Amino acid sequence: MTDPLADNPTLRDCQVATSSLAPGMLISVPRLQDPFFSRTVIMLVEHGPEGAYGVVLNRRAPVDMATLLDGAGLAVDAELATESVWWGGPVHPETGVVLYLEEPGLDPYEPATDVLPGLRLSSSMDLLRDVANGRGPRTLALYLGRASWGPGQIEAELEQGSWIPADTEDSLLFSEQAGDLWEAALRSIGVDPAYVASGDAAQA
Repeated sequence: MTDPLADNPTLRDCQVATSSLAPGMLISVPRLQDPFFSRTVIMLVEHGPEGAYGVVLNRRAPVDMATLLDGAGLAVDAELATESVWWGGPVHPETGVVLYLEEPGLDPYEPATDVLPGLRLSSSMDLLRDVANGRGPRTLALYLGRASWGPGQIEAELEQGSWIPADTEDSLLFSEQAGDLWEAALRSIGVDPAYVASGDAAQA
């Protein structure tokens, strides 16, 4: 049977060299049945011979900012109290990390990783404290845990067709539309979500 995924030129073009995956995005395909990663979009932060890691952009956690930071002993500014918290991944879910846009006058907040120019990921307690007090970056997302792969693992999953690698799409970052983000990510690379789903169904 013809594989409609393989015959799609957009998907073929997405099979980039694995050395160039980070920074970038990974979009899961419907055949990926892992309950955590099903229909997810991942911001891949680092990727190399020792493995890879990133954060899931569209898996909302069952707590808000006030509940989480209050549990860490931090009183939260009223304007941020009901902001969403996200599941970054199943690895170290007890650890919070913040993806944020740099702004003039912000502290450097170390330790941190420069994901893209002006985009950083940090686990700094000073950053969490400033976020709670309303003095942190204005554009941010707080994640619990991260998605992580060991050496060669992500390459194997790509060969299995579990992920579609893509360039970072700025409009998908910091989005509250968790339910629509997977389809939006596919459309951002010119792929019809219904086409991808029907292609997987044909191979089931």
